[in-house]
Amino acid sequence: MELNMDEMRQQMAILQNKLSDQTIVNDRMIRRAIKHGVSTINKRYLIISIIALAMIPYGYWTFVKLNGLSITYWIASCVLMLAVVGFIIYNGREMRQKDFVSNNLLDTKRKVAAAKKRDALWPFFGVPVALAWAAWGGWEMGQKLGNTEYFMPFFIICVTIGAIVGLMVHFKTQRHYRDIIEQIEDMEDFDK
Repeated sequence: MELNMDEMRQQMAILQNKLSDQTIVNDRMIRRAIKHGVSTINKRYLIISIIALAMIPYGYWTFVKLNGLSITYWIASCVLMLAVVGFIIYNGREMRQKDFVSNNLLDTKRKVAAAKKRDALWPFFGVPVALAWAAWGGWEMGQKLGNTEYFMPFFIICVTIGAIVGLMVHFKTQRHYRDIIEQIEDMEDFDK
């Protein structure tokens, strides 16, 4: 009987070591997946920021020089682009930290959930402001042309395409946030 107990203890020790190794491997895999998701969101935010900042000088050339829209419209456009960049900097600030993924996963989950919530609320501000901005530009262009018959269909198509692209990017970013949170929750379930 004593021999069987020693043998069982050895087998339990081997099993515990294997489970410990499996936990370490799973932790590494989860952290790697989280890092990839965070990197994808940060790259998307960087691209959007670059486009928004490039719109400032390009907007002057396009709106004022090329189409004769007012300087006031261009300044409002610059403020909107800077607001987009400001939001991106604010919302992604914690996820750009080097040790973000190596921290406590519960803390990481809390930070990702907060960023996801802020990002989810952005369209409630962004969509009405973008529509007002586009309507203002359309009105100015119509005044300049004196006839909106040809311009309005083009304007509506551009606004529709912009809205579709913007919402696709938004929903894709939300999905990445959700994936990161689910990966952390899977790790939490595994640890239980």
